[in-house]
Amino acid sequence: MRCATIGAFALATTFLLPFTSGIHINQNANDASPVQDRYDYIVVGAGIGGLVIANRLSEDPSVSVLVIEAGDLDDGAEDVSIPGNIGFEDPRRYEVKLDVVAQEFLDGETRVLSQGKAVGGSTIINGIVWTRGSMADFDAWEHLGNPDWGWSGLLPYFQKSEKYSFNSGSTQEAPISIHPVLKAHGEQGPVDVGYPNYYYNQSCNFLDGIQELGIPINEDCNSGYATGATIVPSSMTTKNQSRSDARTAYLDGVLEHPNLHLVTGYTVTRILHDAGNITFPNSTYIPGVAGLSITGVEFAANATASVFTVACNREVILAAGAIFSPVLLQISGIGPAKLLESLGVDIAIDLPGVGSNFQDHPTLQPVYEFVNQKADTSPDLYLHQAGPWTAPMVNTVAFSALAWVTDRQQEIFDEAANTTDNLPLSYDNTLRAGYAAQKAEVMSLLARTDTAAYEIMSTSWGQLAVSGMQPFSRGTVQARSSSLFENSSPLIDPRFCSHPTDCKLLLLALIFNDRLIQTRPMAALIPMPPPGFGITDAQNQTALDEAMRKLIASGLHPSGTTSMLSLDLGGVVDPSLRVYGTRNLRVVDAGIIPLIPGAHIQATVYAIAEKFPQFLLSYIFIVNIALRDAMKKNCGALNV
Repeated sequence: MRCATIGAFALATTFLLPFTSGIHINQNANDASPVQDRYDYIVVGAGIGGLVIANRLSEDPSVSVLVIEAGDLDDGAEDVSIPGNIGFEDPRRYEVKLDVVAQEFLDGETRVLSQGKAVGGSTIINGIVWTRGSMADFDAWEHLGNPDWGWSGLLPYFQKSEKYSFNSGSTQEAPISIHPVLKAHGEQGPVDVGYPNYYYNQSCNFLDGIQELGIPINEDCNSGYATGATIVPSSMTTKNQSRSDARTAYLDGVLEHPNLHLVTGYTVTRILHDAGNITFPNSTYIPGVAGLSITGVEFAANATASVFTVACNREVILAAGAIFSPVLLQISGIGPAKLLESLGVDIAIDLPGVGSNFQDHPTLQPVYEFVNQKADTSPDLYLHQAGPWTAPMVNTVAFSALAWVTDRQQEIFDEAANTTDNLPLSYDNTLRAGYAAQKAEVMSLLARTDTAAYEIMSTSWGQLAVSGMQPFSRGTVQARSSSLFENSSPLIDPRFCSHPTDCKLLLLALIFNDRLIQTRPMAALIPMPPPGFGITDAQNQTALDEAMRKLIASGLHPSGTTSMLSLDLGGVVDPSLRVYGTRNLRVVDAGIIPLIPGAHIQATVYAIAEKFPQFLLSYIFIVNIALRDAMKKNCGALNV
């Protein structure tokens, strides 16, 4: 009996926390900790990953969940909620601009990478484009050693996250017919996904011009077949034509959960772990399995404020994004040994992949000003949330296969295959092996016609932005200091065009733009190319290349820095998103993406986060079985 009682207590301690109601806590003026001493789950970051996890975990009233976010709740003002303000009146109070180091392979100048700093993360400020990528994009994840992470394994979670709305009221003025593959979409999910009530006339010109150049229409680019010209859905409500972000979708409805606490205005400064692999009481682990036990986190409001600690009973889940999750790991002693030594950080786990395999979509945004355009932006329409105010910055795009824009495919593949000195010097043999495997997948994807090589995005004011969807270049994210507050902008180096094929592909896209503005439908708008990008300029590819390199910047899709790959391929997390070498530390954000899909990535991050809880459930089941077996063994020993 005594043995059974001890076992029951070990499993029940997590249920005894004194919750009476859900709480949102912001900074306090005194030195008291704003939270309880311990929680079952501690979630670091309240972006997409953090809020999806908080929502799903708090559905179980027997567990306690703490979310810690450096930003605050947004005010819901019109510059946040109205799609027509995107690109014009950005909510900069919820934006942090991170410095990107001088880009050696472009023009030697620095760049800026913007991210959201608020509950909801970048979904508060992003362009609300809702695309997934192709089936092959995700099947490549499986090919890289991640079972059940292909298209078929992720589709149920794409569906679970979205409330897809398709009705005649929202698409009756669409410049093309939209016939979605309804079985590929979700109808009951938290994120509203739909179409605006207004389309600019220029959208018709763009789509007609694209078709004139031989690119077909795709009526549903989220069906798994991703290429073609299309009207993309947006994360917006059909009901009132406003932004649907991670906060409104996953948090607002569950803050009443008594087992969920959200603390804002505080930054997690370190992940706490045991010394010498000593197993701490109440720390969930599988008996007999080696690994670092994560005991909690340290956090503070700012560099001079009091530092607090909070313990976890089960797991710490990093969801701070592809920039700050690896930095937090590094300053907590988990990362490449040489980097940690240079920072003066004690090495807990030598994990070379932390902060490496950085991927982004290289993007440039030339504006071909349309002389002949019309748009009604009257105050009355603004008041009634109608007309152009309901139209996002981008909803008319073309995802082009490589074969559709060039007949030089073999030349491109040969150059890509023969370039071998493009990786950072800091990459060890495992990272180089991982890159070789990724590179083979990228070349396979570029050879397909259902997977995008480029995206061309058309805006109402004449921007024809181009992005490389399958980049070969890889970069790094590294902590500057052992203090997180001295890492307000870490060392971020995407190393754009460090693989020369990336810039050659973008150059082909710009030449395609030149052909596009000369089509009959686009010429009717009288487009005025920016300096260096005119019709005659395009004939001098050396000059066009120089002009292009000055404009290339982040596509704002940082990913890959805590990759889901095997250790021998430079991975950081396993297919259950557990950090290698730890018992109870996970990462759930864009950093785990092993190969960036040819799409805007918010829908993918939602799907990743929706898929994650299944791993916790299976892990808890294994733990309980192991504890039961251990108790039986102990009872047997007592009975001898």
